Amino acid sequence: MKKLFLTLALAFISTTMIVSADNKPLIYNLTTTDNNKITVEDTKEGLNFKEFKGKAVLLVLFGHRCPPCIAEIPSFIELTNKHPNDLAIVAIESQNYPVDEVKAFQKEHKMNYNIVAGVNHNDFITYIAGRAGYSNGIPLPLLIAIDKNGEVQNVHPGRLRLDELEILVKDLNE
Repeated sequence: MKKLFLTLALAFISTTMIVSADNKPLIYNLTTTDNNKITVEDTKEGLNFKEFKGKAVLLVLFGHRCPPCIAEIPSFIELTNKHPNDLAIVAIESQNYPVDEVKAFQKEHKMNYNIVAGVNHNDFITYIAGRAGYSNGIPLPLLIAIDKNGEVQNVHPGRLRLDELEILVKDLNE
């Protein structure tokens, strides 16, 4: 399994950085269900989250009808409570659920981390999936682990247990 992590992370990192027509790195502006803005800049090594500079980031693509995605929510809630100063979780609902329904889903599941309705950010979802090596369908959940320096360290399709996530967060902050 570690070999798969490494292979996917290397595929993500080794993908040439895409630049805009004016030769500047791509920048994505995401909006959370709480109307907070998250600015993500593409870099050769990974992704810089302007609002979470110096923190590890778990970028998660999830689905509202995905049992493993729903099962990992309590782990993300616990991680958010346990690591408020060194971890940010950005979870993007990737099955085109309407914004109001994503908000209701977030409330129902008491999700205390950054939730983005993917229906408004399909360009970012497509970009992330392609860069992670999934241009023909996205396995859900899909976790991209970014260290405190903005470098992608791990790409993981499927659910991780809380103990595995704890080790990952520790490694991302070293």
